[in-house]
Amino acid sequence: MRIKAVRKIISDGKCTHVLVNNIVDVEYISGFRSSNATLLISADKLTLYTDFRYRNAAEEFCRANTKWNFHLIEESNFKYLAKSTAPSSIVGIQSDTVTIDQLHELKRSLPKTKFAPLSNEIANISIQKNDKEIASMKAAAATGDKALKALLPNIRTGMTEIELARQLEALCAEYGSQRPSFETIALFGERSALPHGRPGSRKLAPGDFILLDYGCTVDGFCSDISRTFVFGEASQEQRKIYNIVLKAQTCARSAARSKIKACELDFAARNVIEQSGYGENFGHATGHGVGLRVHEKPRVNKKNEALLPENCVITIEPGIYISGLGGVRIEDMVVLTGEGCSTLTNSPRKLIELPI
Repeated sequence: MRIKAVRKIISDGKCTHVLVNNIVDVEYISGFRSSNATLLISADKLTLYTDFRYRNAAEEFCRANTKWNFHLIEESNFKYLAKSTAPSSIVGIQSDTVTIDQLHELKRSLPKTKFAPLSNEIANISIQKNDKEIASMKAAAATGDKALKALLPNIRTGMTEIELARQLEALCAEYGSQRPSFETIALFGERSALPHGRPGSRKLAPGDFILLDYGCTVDGFCSDISRTFVFGEASQEQRKIYNIVLKAQTCARSAARSKIKACELDFAARNVIEQSGYGENFGHATGHGVGLRVHEKPRVNKKNEALLPENCVITIEPGIYISGLGGVRIEDMVVLTGEGCSTLTNSPRKLIELPI
C-alpha cells in the first residue's frame, strides 16, 4: 500500500524516482529496519541500499521480499545512486529531513540530476497504520498500563522526581517494553505546570500534584500516556482543574473518528477549557500521531484542517498548567475508525488521591 502511494507521486509527474533516506520512513515503506538504509523507488524498480553491517539482514529481506533489489553501500557519499539513475532523472527527496550537507553531497554525486522537494508527500504515507502496527502499539500501551498499576503503591513522601521516573521505566521494562519511547516525565507540585519538564531533585510532599508522561515500545512501535494524581487530599482548586481537563479529554475522545478535521477535534477539547476560563493555560496541541516515532503526523491542533484518516493512531491530551500551583494533563492513545475511536491506553482517568 505504501509503495503504491510512493509510485503515485511518480505517476503524478513530480519526479522519476523517490529517494527515502530517513530510517523510520525506510521501515514504514519497505519493512526493513536498520540504523543506515536508503530506498530508491521508480515506476518499475525497488532498490534497498545499506552497508556491510546489515548485508546479511538485507539479503535475507530481499529473498523474502523479491520485489526489492539489494545494493551494498561502499561509499560514504551518494555516488552509488548513479547506477540506478540517468542524467535526465528527477529525484524526489525528503526535503523535511535531508540536511544541507546531504543535499550538497547529492548534487556533487549526481551533478546532472534534478531534485524535487517532497516533505508532506512522504510523511503522509505512514499516517494510516496497518493491523500489525496497531497491535504492537496496543501491546506497548498495555505494558504501560501494567507498569503504572504496579508503580502507584510504591509512591512515598520524600522520593524525588528522578527516583519515580526511574522506577516507572524499570517497571515498563519488566513488563515487556524494549525501551522508553521518550524520556520519562515525572513532575511534582508546582513543577507539574511545566508541560514537558525534566525530572529533577524535587521531593514529593503531601498535597502535590504528580504528573507522569511516559511511553513503552513493542517491536519498535511506541505508546504515549499521561496521568495526573494528587498525593494526599486534593484541594478544591486542584479538583476543579482536574475535572475540567477530564471533561475536555472525554469530550474529545467522544468526538474522535475518522474523517473529522484535526482542528475540529482540537476544538472539542479546547472549547471546554476555554469556556471554563482556562484557555490561556492550555498552550499546546490536543494531540499528535504515534507510530515508530512517538511524535509524528498528524498534528491535532487548531490550525490543521486536514481530515484524519481511518486507522490513524493519535493522542488526545488536553491540559491546564497554572504557575505556582501545578498542572494537569490526561493523555490517551486512540485508533480512529468510521464509528468513533478505540482507546489503546486504559489506565484510570478519574482523579486518584494517593495515600500518604
